[in-house]
Amino acid sequence: MLVGLAGLHVVGVDRDGRDRLIVTVESEAEPMGCRSCGVIAAGHGRVDVRLVDAPAFGRPVWIIWRKRRWICLEPVCDMGSFVEQDEAVVPPRALLTTRACRWAIEQIRREHASVNGIRRQLGTGWRTVWESIRPLLAAADADPSRFEGVAVPSGACQMDCVSGGL
Repeated sequence: MLVGLAGLHVVGVDRDGRDRLIVTVESEAEPMGCRSCGVIAAGHGRVDVRLVDAPAFGRPVWIIWRKRRWICLEPVCDMGSFVEQDEAVVPPRALLTTRACRWAIEQIRREHASVNGIRRQLGTGWRTVWESIRPLLAAADADPSRFEGVAVPSGACQMDCVSGGL
């Protein structure tokens, strides 16, 4: 609950040499069905995935997610092995958590932060931040509902604004 990642629990918290918080999390051990055929899969260890999270206590935060690896036991299934995923935490192959992406976009909107300023606060690279938030910004740009409730100025004001009267 403290970390706010539903379905995951904290197994360790540490600091690295750069004063960054390192929070290690993992999911509860429970049965998992193969994504392809649905047969109950066998656990095959864990793999550590490092994610950049929103800052906490004025420090950059890395989440180390100890993801469970599974093997499908069905001989005719082509799946083989797979690793647990939770898009509420992080999209597949992403480096920034969903929460970090929301935080970054809010910093741009409310604080007029630059991507470079955000990357400094997150303790990561510019490209890591930009490649994570760009699809979210593009989706928001394409959503016409973002203009709901926006008042359009009257015709006289529009004419003054266009002609440079303001």
